[in-house]
Amino acid sequence: MKHIPSAIPDLRVLRQFLAVSEYGSLRKAAEMLQMSQPPLSVAMRQLEQTVGTQLFARSALGVQLTAAGNVLKAEAEKLIAHGVRAFEMARAVGQGELGEVRIGFITSAMVDLLPAVLARFSSSHPGIRLRLVEGVSIEVASMVDEGKVDLGVLTPPVPYPAASTHFQVARDRLVALLPRGHMLASRKAIRLEALKNERFVSFSTTRVPAFHQRITGACLEAGFQPQIVQEAAHIHTIIALVAGKLGVALVPATAARSARKDVIAVPISDRSKLLDTSLEVVYLEESLTAAGRAFLAHLQVPGSELKQGS
Repeated sequence: MKHIPSAIPDLRVLRQFLAVSEYGSLRKAAEMLQMSQPPLSVAMRQLEQTVGTQLFARSALGVQLTAAGNVLKAEAEKLIAHGVRAFEMARAVGQGELGEVRIGFITSAMVDLLPAVLARFSSSHPGIRLRLVEGVSIEVASMVDEGKVDLGVLTPPVPYPAASTHFQVARDRLVALLPRGHMLASRKAIRLEALKNERFVSFSTTRVPAFHQRITGACLEAGFQPQIVQEAAHIHTIIALVAGKLGVALVPATAARSARKDVIAVPISDRSKLLDTSLEVVYLEESLTAAGRAFLAHLQVPGSELKQGS
C-alpha cells in the first residue's frame, strides 16, 4: 500500500472548504453544513496550517480564495468526485450491479442453454463483465475447486469440489451420430445393438472418463463391446471424425443439433439409463460474489434441486 501522509486532510474537511469557497462566507457555509461558525473557522485555519499557505483572503465582505486556494479547490473537487465514484462502485459491486463473473463450461452447454442465459443476463446487468472459459467436465469442476471460475456448467458424474453446491439445469440423452450416407442414417430410431459391428469414435478415457464409461457401459448392456478406434476430448473433434468416416459415435442430443451437414443424428430406442445425461451448475457458496449470485439466478429454473458436494 502506498504511504498516505497523516497530514492529508480528510474528505469532510475538504467538503467544508468547498462550501466556504462556494458561498464566500463562513456564516453561510456553516448554515449549509448545519454546523456552527466557530468550529468551521477553526477547521479552515487548521487546513491552511496543514497546507502551509494562506487559502483565503478575509475581509469584512467575506472570504475569497487566494491563488493557492483556487488550486486546492480544483483538485478537491476532483478528489470528492473520485470519492463519490468509489463509494458508488463499491455499492454497485456489493449489490451485484457491477463486477465480473467467470464461467467455466463444456461445449454442449453453449448449444442450447448458455446463449439465451448470456443474452438475458447481459441485457439486465450491463455493468457486469462475463469471462467464459471452455473445458471438459472434469476440468470445469477443477477450475471451480481452484477458484479459477466462479461457477461451472458441466455434465456429471465428476468429482465435485468439497463443500460445493450443484443443481441440474437441463436434461439430455445420447444419440447415435453417423456419417451421411450410412445405411442406418435414414432410420427414425435404432437399437444400440445395430451398431455392434461399427467402429466407434469416443470420448477420451482420461479427460472425459464419465462419458467414456457411460458409452462403454451402454454398449455392454446392449450385448457388445464397442470397437473404439479413436478418442477425443471435445465434441467438435468427435463430430469431425465421424464426418471423416473414421467411425460412429454416441453424443448428447443437444451437441448433435449443432453438428455439420455431413453427419446425421439418430435417436436410440434402448431404455438404458446410461444414455440419459444432464447439465449441472456447480459453485462454492462461500466464495460466490454478488455478481455471481445474480448470474446464478438466471440459471436456476423452477424445481431445481440443490445438492451439497462432498
